Amino acid sequence: MALITYAAANPNGASLFVTDTNKRYVSVVYPSLVEWTQKLWAQAWEYSASEQRWTAPNGHTIWCRSYFRPNTKTANQNSLEGINCGMALIDEAQVLNEEVAHKALGRIRSAGPMGPRLIICGLPVHGAWWVRMAEETGGAIIKHTSHVNKQNLSPEWFTMARNTLPQAEYEAMIENRPAPPRGLVLSTFNPSKHIIKGWQYQPHMLTRIAIDWGFRSPAVLFISHDPELNADVIHAEISANEVTVAELTKRILEIAWPRSMQSSAPHKNMIWIDKASGDKAGAARNDQTALSAFRVMKREPPKGIGVPFRWTTDPIKTDILNGLQRLRQRFERDEILITSELWDGGQRSSHSLARGLMSYSWDAHGKPIKKDEHHIDALRYDTLNWAWADSPIMSPTRTMHKLDRRKLRRSLKPRFEQF
Repeated sequence: MALITYAAANPNGASLFVTDTNKRYVSVVYPSLVEWTQKLWAQAWEYSASEQRWTAPNGHTIWCRSYFRPNTKTANQNSLEGINCGMALIDEAQVLNEEVAHKALGRIRSAGPMGPRLIICGLPVHGAWWVRMAEETGGAIIKHTSHVNKQNLSPEWFTMARNTLPQAEYEAMIENRPAPPRGLVLSTFNPSKHIIKGWQYQPHMLTRIAIDWGFRSPAVLFISHDPELNADVIHAEISANEVTVAELTKRILEIAWPRSMQSSAPHKNMIWIDKASGDKAGAARNDQTALSAFRVMKREPPKGIGVPFRWTTDPIKTDILNGLQRLRQRFERDEILITSELWDGGQRSSHSLARGLMSYSWDAHGKPIKKDEHHIDALRYDTLNWAWADSPIMSPTRTMHKLDRRKLRRSLKPRFEQF
């Protein structure tokens, strides 16, 4: 309909329709174009099957293409080359990638009185690249549920869909609430539940920072407990590349300051840090300075962040799979929330908590695949240090009379260290 409307408003112009495969064009797009051209135009259109080109009575041309590029060809050798148009429409975007949009934009060279147009349509999928592209370029985003088509879909159809479709598929395809892709490590994270809008940090909130060390890609999370929500809210992060501990400290102090030293803060619009935690690797002494990252960062600003770090060597807690299981439980119980500002900003970054949550997945052997997991590791350290919530896995009974019960209690007690 958009193509036909644009054709009517742009005599002698041109437009481009792109879909994923020629089979879909033949079985879906071609019959639809036949129907629409007959409905809205009294005169017949000309159609060239060899060129997949439609020509309206007013001289407007619609080029139809399935987008493909063999792996052996460069990006300039694609099926859209040689076309000049004023509007491009891309369908089935969920099975294509951003390359098709960039190449289609390159073909919009002869816009008519309506100006250049790019329309991208796709099924509801989480983190859709075309939605992000529209957000970043100031475009319009149209998100609807199947209920807008209720004049053509009976109540019984919706009932049947609810009763027959898997819950995740119904939520995505009918209610337009797509969930994260399957196979993610933190599968209980649900953007529709755990991303909150309009949340504001309040200075009185107890705030922790969590750090995943490393020169190459260290990560820092700022987590505040909201007593009204009874949840920890992640509202700021730092993503760095190839920085020293001193440089990372400087980055932290640009936005945060120890609460106990508020009088020395550069300004009052800061995040006030109460607690800190990190990987036990931070306790290792540097070969050059003979100091650990924990001890360096504990120093008063500007040399450190002025807050002692908590860490643990308990093998149960430091086990990665155990930690990830606790994180899944915390998301399941809605104990961790993420602000929409942090989430949206992270979607545009190559190294962020948002990227990690949506890419950290299992391999064929049931082990986490190392891919942008640094912020998740930082969140895991925060959980194992401050929110482990131990429950006894066993308790002494009369049949255990030979055990030293004091040793047993010590073995079950959380073991933490603090610098």
